[in-house]
Amino acid sequence: MTEKRLLNERIRQIHFTINTLEEKRAIASLAKDKNITILPADKGRCTVVLNTTDYDTKILSLLTDTATYEKLKRDPTSSYKKKVVDLLQKLEKDKAIDRPQYYRLYPGETIPCIYGLPKIHKPGTPLRPIVSSINSVTYNISKYLASILSPMGLYILKLSPQRFQN
Repeated sequence: MTEKRLLNERIRQIHFTINTLEEKRAIASLAKDKNITILPADKGRCTVVLNTTDYDTKILSLLTDTATYEKLKRDPTSSYKKKVVDLLQKLEKDKAIDRPQYYRLYPGETIPCIYGLPKIHKPGTPLRPIVSSINSVTYNISKYLASILSPMGLYILKLSPQRFQN
């Protein structure tokens, strides 16, 4: 089956799971087209092919919702980073953390990035906003705290399952 024919069959379905090498090649070929955005679906373990203009319109619609988001006058990353560094230095000075841990917790400089995953099970295929904070100011501290808190969450769930019943 040629890539073009495979694409024509699959694109009509809008979402699909990549199963074969042929399908992977077709997706790679599609990915070169700047008018097409390829994303995983919010649910269902499938791939969604969207018109880039439609995707951009939907994500911009999310971001311009003033009830949810506030436009900042300036990028606060450097001031947040300074606060985190000052706190880490204080913790190190007070011997609450050692030098290697200071470096493990040291903040990154990447600005968190928002993207949307299509909700294919909903009419109009709205986007679920996802904020990627990888290498951001709080990323390393967040990972550290999650490693401490995750086991506690499992313990709490085992202790009180009735709290989570309807």
